[in-house]
Amino acid sequence: MANEITTTTVDDLVYSAEILASAVLPHFYGNLVASALIRSADISGFPSKAKDFPITPGVAASSVAEGVDLTNTAFATTKTTVTVGEVGIMFTITDLLSVSEVVNEAFYATEGGKALAVKLNSDVLALSAGFANNTGATGVNLTEANIIDGLVTLAAAGVPPPYRGVLSPRQWADLVGDIGTTIVSGQGAHAREQTNDLAVPSTGGLGTLYGVEWYTSHLVPTANAGADHSGMIVNPEYAIGHVSKWDVRAEIERDSSLRAREVVLTACYGVGELLDAAGLQVLSDA
Repeated sequence: MANEITTTTVDDLVYSAEILASAVLPHFYGNLVASALIRSADISGFPSKAKDFPITPGVAASSVAEGVDLTNTAFATTKTTVTVGEVGIMFTITDLLSVSEVVNEAFYATEGGKALAVKLNSDVLALSAGFANNTGATGVNLTEANIIDGLVTLAAAGVPPPYRGVLSPRQWADLVGDIGTTIVSGQGAHAREQTNDLAVPSTGGLGTLYGVEWYTSHLVPTANAGADHSGMIVNPEYAIGHVSKWDVRAEIERDSSLRAREVVLTACYGVGELLDAAGLQVLSDA
C-alpha cells in the first residue's frame, strides 16, 4: 500500500524535531458555509439510501357565478430524490511514528473530519452551476446592479424570502467596491456605513445587503475554465436538499503485519437541487 505516514514523511511532527504539540499550525480549511444554504434531512433511522422531497403543484382559483357548480382542479405532485453516497479518508500511522511524534490518532481524526466538512461544502457550492437562472456575466466584475437583477429574477418567479447568498472572496471584494456607485450614486459613504462594508467576521458571514444574508467562502467554484467564479443566491428551504445517512464516523484499525494503525473516517450523505427557480448562479470574473 502506498502513502503510509512514516517518520520520514512527517518528520516535522516528531519530537526529535523539538516541537511542542501547542506549536502545531493547522491547515487553512477556510469558511464552511453550506449549512446556511441547504434544507437538511436525516435518514439514519430508515432502511433506505434515498429521500424524496415531494413538490406540490401551483394551482389557481377563479371566479364562480352564483348557482354554478365548481369543477375539480387537477392536483398532481412531483418529487425530487436525493441519494446518499459514502465519502472518506484514511491515514496509516506506523508504530515507529506513533512513539516518536507529539500528536496521536485524535489529531489525525480531527484533520480528517475537517477534510470531510470541506468535501460537503464543495459539493453544495458546486450546485450553483446547475441553476437555470443567473446574474452577472463572464469576464467582468460583480456589481451591485447584478445583485439587484438577481433578486428581481427570484421575486419574479414567486420565490419567497429569506434569501441567502455566497460569494468567493474576489466577488465579495468586487461587490464591496461597487456599493454606492450604481444604485445609490453619490451616497457611497452612507451605503457603506449602512452595510458595515460587508465585513468578514470569523464565521464567514458578511451581514445583510438588500435583505440577503451573505456569506463568503474560498470553496466557491470556478466556471468557464477557471476564468470566473460561480456563487449563488438561494432560498435555503427550497433550492438545495441535503440528506444524511450518517455524519462523520471515525474508526481505528490495527494492521499488525505493517506495524501500523489505520485511522478511517467516513460520512454518508447526498446533496441535490430541489426547485430550480429557488436559486440562481452569481457569475463574475475570477
